[in-house]
Amino acid sequence: MGRETTPKPADRIEEFERLIGYHFTDRKLAQKALTHTSYANEKLEDKAFNNERLEFLGDSILGAIVASTAFHRFHDLDEGGLTRIKVALVSGASLSEVAEKLGFADVIVFGSSETGTGRRGLHSALENVYEAVVAALFLDGGIDAAWVFVDRTLITDR
Repeated sequence: MGRETTPKPADRIEEFERLIGYHFTDRKLAQKALTHTSYANEKLEDKAFNNERLEFLGDSILGAIVASTAFHRFHDLDEGGLTRIKVALVSGASLSEVAEKLGFADVIVFGSSETGTGRRGLHSALENVYEAVVAALFLDGGIDAAWVFVDRTLITDR
């Protein structure tokens, strides 16, 4: 019995697309965004089929979207004020809270080694998945798809 090449829980993709309000052209991007390293290491032939690289890209895209939005929305703020807004929005706590409210905890594909990490592990995974989703949207639908998602879920007119 060989290892899988992609995560089995592909049915999670439909639920995930419903949660984010976007249909992926490249479904493997969606699968990759939701695949935690623990699952890839335990179950997959391709250990690189996880969300780490997407998380890396998503972090930069997210930062650019938030920085641009703050720059254009808050004309009276100096660099320090803009930085404080950006840091608050892209913090791990903020991203994991938004990802949890979106229901990402129910669609992340974890390996069995993650079961014991509890709340701390889930918090980190939710933050990482949010960033990976931003990158997956960017790669699948361009900057507009990523921007719409970030604007709708993270940047609000509170």
